[in-house]
Amino acid sequence: MNRLHRVVAAATLALAALGAAAQAQPAAPVLDPARLMLGFPPPPEYRIHVGNWQRWPQKIWSFQNTRELFPTRPLAPRGPVWALPEARRDLDGLQVGTTEAPTTWPQMLAATHTDAVLVLHQGRIVEERYLNGMKPETPHLMFSATKSMVGLMGAVLVAEGKLDANARVGTLLPELAGSAWADATARQVLDMTDGVRFSEIYTDPKSDIFAYVGAMGWAPDIVKPGNPTGILNMLGTLKTSHDEPRGSAFRYRSPATDVAGWLASRAAQQSLTQWLQTRLWDRLGMEHEGNVMLDPLGTEVAFAGMSASLRDLGRIGQMLLQRGRVGEQQIVPASVVDDLVRGGSTQAFEASGITYRKGWSYRDQWWVNPQSPRSFAAMGAYGQRLYVFPDHQMVVVMFGSHPLPIAAMIDPAHRSAFTALITMLGAGSTR
Repeated sequence: MNRLHRVVAAATLALAALGAAAQAQPAAPVLDPARLMLGFPPPPEYRIHVGNWQRWPQKIWSFQNTRELFPTRPLAPRGPVWALPEARRDLDGLQVGTTEAPTTWPQMLAATHTDAVLVLHQGRIVEERYLNGMKPETPHLMFSATKSMVGLMGAVLVAEGKLDANARVGTLLPELAGSAWADATARQVLDMTDGVRFSEIYTDPKSDIFAYVGAMGWAPDIVKPGNPTGILNMLGTLKTSHDEPRGSAFRYRSPATDVAGWLASRAAQQSLTQWLQTRLWDRLGMEHEGNVMLDPLGTEVAFAGMSASLRDLGRIGQMLLQRGRVGEQQIVPASVVDDLVRGGSTQAFEASGITYRKGWSYRDQWWVNPQSPRSFAAMGAYGQRLYVFPDHQMVVVMFGSHPLPIAAMIDPAHRSAFTALITMLGAGSTR
């Protein structure tokens, strides 16, 4: 088996782990995505439920309809909509590949299983495209791009003096005083350098992620008797830390975001949804309803549960591009955005062993690339992306339903496309 086949096989197992039981599944019939959930009732093979919602092609429908699968809290648009002016460009002929592998913009979108894409340049829409049944008003699941919204909340609270970044988790959250989180600081949790041991290996049924996904309600088939129910109950069961000093190494682990969300909610005395509503949906001129998924006990799935429309996520990106200011309103402190642009510790990121984002860092749950073209980004599995390019006045939002969750299979195509966009738009560096 060659390397590509090994990667695909491992990723397929990962999908099985998150979408259903860890046992081997029989070969699924070839399905027409256009027929998913159609009929009264839909034919059995086209029905989507919590046991198959992350399989492909079922995910094409489920990522756009999480409210029909899981409990959610709504994010309601209020007040005047922030109008996004248009300066559309025809990108169908744009070459976004390499000389050795020429690819057009539409071909790249198809190859990466993109459901929708929005490109803003200097605050204007230059590209907006909906595929795979997506509509402008459709809220699409963001997966781990949700982490960056949690990080934004935490960063704002730190800037406002409501959350002490240097305080220990066990002090701020006595409920976790007996866990491995207790001695980590809020800053270390926000930057995922907390040192807590948690295995997120989807090919290993003994990995911690299996129990975690079961506890949050995404895969009831893998829940084992005696395992805790609910995210908050699971967090306290993590008792061990890595040998490395806290703060020395970036380790990407989803539970850190749920701890960060708990810290932020306790400090703000608001849930994540309430904060997003009052800080963004009420003040940013959002156009459509979004939502945040809940676990079986009513706790928000902070690490991966937010859905938003394409334009509304673009508005968040444009606000950050404008250093937190929209019109006469300072939505988030400019210092928060400046800190994101500077990024986190590249040494800690290097210690993670991640090679396909070499030279990057991770700050407040955002991925930061200091290399040209500089960017900071919210990223989620299967192709969810919000990129902000501060030097080029460009924001790119992508929603996707890629069969595989592996970022390394999508990142190169996106990077090549973004470089081509910057060149085409004449978006020279403002540094």
